[in-house]
Amino acid sequence: MAKPDPYIKNVDEHAVLWQETIEKYDPITLPSEYAHYIEDNALQLLVRLARYKFVAKQLKKTDRVFEIGSGAGLGAQFLAQHCASVKGIEFKDDEIARANSIKRRKNVEFMKGDFFLMDPKEKYDVIVNLDVIEHMPEDVGEKLIAKTTQHISKNGMMIIGTPSIYSFPYQGARSQAAHIKCYDQQELLKIVDRHYGRTMVFSMNDEIVHTGFAKLAWYYFIVAFYPKGDQT
Repeated sequence: MAKPDPYIKNVDEHAVLWQETIEKYDPITLPSEYAHYIEDNALQLLVRLARYKFVAKQLKKTDRVFEIGSGAGLGAQFLAQHCASVKGIEFKDDEIARANSIKRRKNVEFMKGDFFLMDPKEKYDVIVNLDVIEHMPEDVGEKLIAKTTQHISKNGMMIIGTPSIYSFPYQGARSQAAHIKCYDQQELLKIVDRHYGRTMVFSMNDEIVHTGFAKLAWYYFIVAFYPKGDQT
């Protein structure tokens, strides 16, 4: 019999369930990126996961999701709880290794590759790219958006997320060193509108998503539908 605990309704039942949880899951060593957040900036980790929460809320259980730049894979693991499957593409060997080291879901797959070289016959219900386009020059970023139109299935959507240019002076040193081109919301919207027939635009401050004054936002989402151009 478990030791009585005045703050647990059913001590014996709770003890059994908790032990089952401990035995079911092997310990997971987080990739260094997320270990850094937990030790030095846990708030930033929650903000990053909130971006994936926004995406997760747009998904259906039947969706096949493709994530461009899946990195260490925590976001794909998150999304996989809310859809049929997630495939992430990443060109860095170390990131693929980190992603596979924490993979616990059968409906998640990580592949090493270059999205720009992907076969257009490969289609998905949802294409996600968060915190990717700001690492590219503007012309390459537009090629990225154009390329996504080849991989959207009928009635599918593309979700892009990126830091606001107005947040750049306040970003950490590592982000400033990595970000090549950050965008004004309307600037990015014009690019997406050239390749999609319908778009919805959102701003984000910490975990709060809104449609308020964009220049006060730290982050932007654009959800896009009806890709233009060649869909063969």
